[in-house]
Amino acid sequence: MTKIVSRAASLLAMAAFAGAAAFVPGGAKAKDKITISLVQVLTVEEWPQEMAAGARAAAADIGSDKLELRLLGTAGADVQKEGQIAMSEAERGPDAIIISNALGGMNEPAHILAQKGIPTTWLVMAPPDEVQNAFYVGADPYAVGNAGADLIIPLLEKKQGKPAAEISGEVVQGLCVPGIPVLTQRLAAIDEAVKARMPKATVLPAFDSKIDLAQSYAVWNQAINRHPHALFYTDPCEDGNKNIQKIRLEDKIDVPQVYYDNPESARVAVKSGEVTGIVSSNRFTEAYIAVYATAKTLLDKQKFPVGWLKVPHKVITSANVDSYIAAWENSGAGLRKFYDGEITATRNFPLTNLPPTSDYNHPPK
Repeated sequence: MTKIVSRAASLLAMAAFAGAAAFVPGGAKAKDKITISLVQVLTVEEWPQEMAAGARAAAADIGSDKLELRLLGTAGADVQKEGQIAMSEAERGPDAIIISNALGGMNEPAHILAQKGIPTTWLVMAPPDEVQNAFYVGADPYAVGNAGADLIIPLLEKKQGKPAAEISGEVVQGLCVPGIPVLTQRLAAIDEAVKARMPKATVLPAFDSKIDLAQSYAVWNQAINRHPHALFYTDPCEDGNKNIQKIRLEDKIDVPQVYYDNPESARVAVKSGEVTGIVSSNRFTEAYIAVYATAKTLLDKQKFPVGWLKVPHKVITSANVDSYIAAWENSGAGLRKFYDGEITATRNFPLTNLPPTSDYNHPPK
């Protein structure tokens, strides 16, 4: 993972990509049926499978007579292989490609796709600022972190019997991959919320919580042993949260906890009361909207969008977890129905005058 991040950083420095990636497609060529390819990474994990289900749901709503959807990807955290798959797919000549930029480092494929004139939509994480005129579909990670703080702070007030401004103690943070905005923005929001609403609390600098489940357990166990009386423990990464939950239960530590991914273990934990809630980036809806917006633009012969189309995040608590779990029993039709409100609102949003994708990469001022 260090090599991945290092490669991403080196690619960011290649300013030559900026000009080449400044491709702005004009009106789409008239076609009765189009082909869109979705290229993902970490496909063995649950959230990419959720995205695939959302993409299929959009394709079903558009109709197989108008859209052929291809789903491709790599099982592991191999950005180079994901890029190779995208380039191979580009040779097949799809009408558009959607890239799940989950780990960064996809500047070079963006450069090549721009040269080939293939409209490209980005998912999970906006491309770096150097990739100009990009179209990104996704939730706001800073808003996701804020929503997590909104769940945690009132519970701390209830637990301690005093207002947030009077609560003192430590907040322990872990971060599995530094420099990835989808993660760092979540922590930045939590940090700001605690400082603004709990000025007597101390937010400790985030430590390297690792991306491997076993390694993450080891470092989180050390952190919790060092700070057994912290106000709460937070990690924007799925493995970190799984381990925080496990250690909390083992050590009988009763503090609020929020997941920012929604694996089955998290859904069950919300139902049982072991964790406070989930603030989901809404991967099903993100993929649905990416496919739907991309397809409709091409089918309607419109200029390809530029900017950030924001998708609402979803908060899961004890109040709605039963219906959420039921929706997962049929992850296609069930989640399509569960997310209908967010889907219908977002898919009809005008695709003009969108905020720049660079807004995604930096905390709001």
